[in-house]
Amino acid sequence: MKKRLFIVLLVATISITGSQASFVLASSDSEPSAEQTSDEKSTFTFRDIQWWDTKTDAEKQLVAEGAEIQTAAFEDNILRMSGIDYANSTGAKDRVEGGGTVVRYSGLKVAGYTPSETEACYIYTLNDDGSINKDKDSAQFYFGWYTFESYDYADGEGVYNDLLQKLQSLYGDGAINSDDDYFTTSTWTDADNNQIRLLLGGKNKDYKYVTLGYIAAGADEKLDEMQAAVDAENIASEAADREKNKNCLLYTSPSPRDRG
Repeated sequence: MKKRLFIVLLVATISITGSQASFVLASSDSEPSAEQTSDEKSTFTFRDIQWWDTKTDAEKQLVAEGAEIQTAAFEDNILRMSGIDYANSTGAKDRVEGGGTVVRYSGLKVAGYTPSETEACYIYTLNDDGSINKDKDSAQFYFGWYTFESYDYADGEGVYNDLLQKLQSLYGDGAINSDDDYFTTSTWTDADNNQIRLLLGGKNKDYKYVTLGYIAAGADEKLDEMQAAVDAENIASEAADREKNKNCLLYTSPSPRDRG
């Protein structure tokens, strides 16, 4: 009697931040085959939060995972991916001041580590007339990242290499750039152009740090739009201030007769 191969199902899931790759030992009457979720079909998310979710909805999910909401150091400076290149420092081109809000979270883990910082950026929405809706609760999630500082992780390079290996097991080799004297980065992009970037900073220094960022497709374009809206708002505000000051001078300056 021919022995029938019984169904054996093995699912090994490696979780980095909510995105998963599943390795399945499938069953059949013939030789079993291993199937891996392809990189092209993987959609990158930050802790399974949907891109462009409202701050309210995103934080419900984070709090359910055990996050505690903290105040970020620069809560009004929403960032591009390049905004986390340097620890505690950003350039003007890397941020949009007044375009949204940044929130810091504690109590979360990733890939077996407790990050020094877990932060997320939420961009304000624009009204139909192009003005900025500054309701923080309805601001939209587009960027989340982890930072591993040298004061928490003395072997920053070891942390980078461990995370690199785990990410490569999920998404393949990625694009590695080690040409810069200060940084090494590894970047993965999914079919929708969402992006993951792992960075080792200070690689020529005794103190090394690591950032792991997840950013939505189209984030740079929305940040450009928000920067234009912020600039327009600032110009209008400055013009209003000049007009106000001019009117004040008209009412407070002495007339020629009074001067005589």
